[in-house]
Amino acid sequence: MKILLMTLNSKYIHSNLAIHSIYRYWVQNLKKPDSNVTIDVREFTINNDMDPVLSEMHRGRYDVVFVSAYIWNIELLTVLIENYNRLNPETLIFLGGPEVSYNPFEQMSNLPAIHGVFCGEGEESFTAAVRHFLSGNALDTLHHIPGIATRYSVVAPTPVIVSDLDSLPFPYESMDAFSNRIVYYESTRGCPYSCSYCLSSSLKGVRRLSLERVYSDMKKFLEWQVPQVKFVDRTFNLDKKHALSIMQYLVDHDNGVTNFHFEINGNLLDSDYFALVSKGRKGLFQFEIGIQSTCTSTLTAINRNIPFEQLKENIQELIKTQKTHVHVDLIAGLPLESYKRFLKSFDDAYNLGANQLQLGFLKVLKGTALYGQKDRYGYKVRRETPYEVLENNYISFDDLAVLKEVEKLVEWYHNSERFKVSFKWLLMKTGNKPSELFLSLRKWFFSRGLLNVPISTFNLYLYLDAYYKSVVDSGDEQVFNDLLKYDYYASGLRGQRDLFHYPDIPRFNKRRIEILDMQDVKNHFVDEDDPVTPKEMLKYLEFVVFKHDVVGWISETSSLIPETNSVVVFNMKKPYAFLKLGIQLFKGDAS
Repeated sequence: MKILLMTLNSKYIHSNLAIHSIYRYWVQNLKKPDSNVTIDVREFTINNDMDPVLSEMHRGRYDVVFVSAYIWNIELLTVLIENYNRLNPETLIFLGGPEVSYNPFEQMSNLPAIHGVFCGEGEESFTAAVRHFLSGNALDTLHHIPGIATRYSVVAPTPVIVSDLDSLPFPYESMDAFSNRIVYYESTRGCPYSCSYCLSSSLKGVRRLSLERVYSDMKKFLEWQVPQVKFVDRTFNLDKKHALSIMQYLVDHDNGVTNFHFEINGNLLDSDYFALVSKGRKGLFQFEIGIQSTCTSTLTAINRNIPFEQLKENIQELIKTQKTHVHVDLIAGLPLESYKRFLKSFDDAYNLGANQLQLGFLKVLKGTALYGQKDRYGYKVRRETPYEVLENNYISFDDLAVLKEVEKLVEWYHNSERFKVSFKWLLMKTGNKPSELFLSLRKWFFSRGLLNVPISTFNLYLYLDAYYKSVVDSGDEQVFNDLLKYDYYASGLRGQRDLFHYPDIPRFNKRRIEILDMQDVKNHFVDEDDPVTPKEMLKYLEFVVFKHDVVGWISETSSLIPETNSVVVFNMKKPYAFLKLGIQLFKGDAS
């Protein structure tokens, strides 16, 4: 018997934890090698041309195909599966995953090519199903296995959960297939909360891997020097002992490379977390914190009673450690939150100073409490995935369309982290709230037809400079141009650009070599005993001359920036790592 476990990921850098966990559980539970079954595990993406995907599946001559379905791939999967079934009508096809678990009969009705749906967690059900077929049993009795619905089922099965997570093996055999990709991991399953928009709230209870097991798994990731491990625990810090113990292990065994991403409840943070994060390497941890809204009535309506004031204080304390990347989330289109009130939530979230602000839009999903409340709040929802809100009684489609355009600008100018200094100046100079600044910027881009066309990274600097000249008009365009220039080089970009002014310094290129030969300057960029030469250092160092003392302003944040030439050396290996040099060094004077 030949079996395929497959899915379509949303991007190449993503991986699918589910099918790897299912496969490894099957391997672990083999009593002995079985030459009667071959299982292939294949990941494609929604950006693949589906013809080669179809060809590869067809050439496999599979007896059974198991497909992991999600909100981002179900539409493409539907077409792919229908075409595959026309070529291979004898192959049994099953769907599993969160997009299909809650309405298996509807899925089978909509997609005649499939033979059944796996409901809930798939490791045990998949293994039982393979054994069922290997024993010569037919499809018409498969529905007797817990968690599987077929066309012979009378009632929808109760979704299966794996009660003992330690019974599941480490999901990855090696990292060979995950080069330059995010690796996913879970130390818990389940969620104790009841947020009405979230599918995770439909299954109560939280199960955990033992700490010994997590340590063993982390040891593998650290030895393999995986760039990033993303925990998919719904609330990683739900159990303080569990979370702090794992984080302490990662601090103690840090390999200097791997970053660990956690989704957390910010209200559960306390001084113990802040102290531990402060002890760790900068960049070791990355935290994603759901704010969703700062409107009290909205939070009550969605069963998410997390007071913003306490959350705000904790997030700011986390940011103060200067050791971690902090990502906060908002959701537009929630009940009782108008356009004007959402802008207040946006300002509240932006002013926290997080590295990233994700402006998301409500998805009204089948299986959630909010899906059953659509009429109460007047929801109109897109028919196609991802089932986003079109409008409701509190926010119009036109308003949401504007916020979609603002979302692009937030991604370009905030989340890219390429405009830190220039945006800080913009907010100070205009006196605008963050939402007002982004709406003004949106109006400028919209009037020039720039919101729906590809824009290069450099052109984002060019357009922001033009926006400043045409809208802010404060008579200090050269100051802002220098701030943009600082952001350009500090974010790791190189080469001279016509947009920026470069004050002329005699013998500038020769003096760069002489200055890098000075031991105190060299030691700033390399270890004292590193034999690298100044010319080799210039491969990753960029000397930039400024007309204004931008670096001095960054530390003081005054309303003025002195007009005085300065030279800043940027390290292209480390964004926003730099060294300011006195201009007298370039004149050959003592310093």
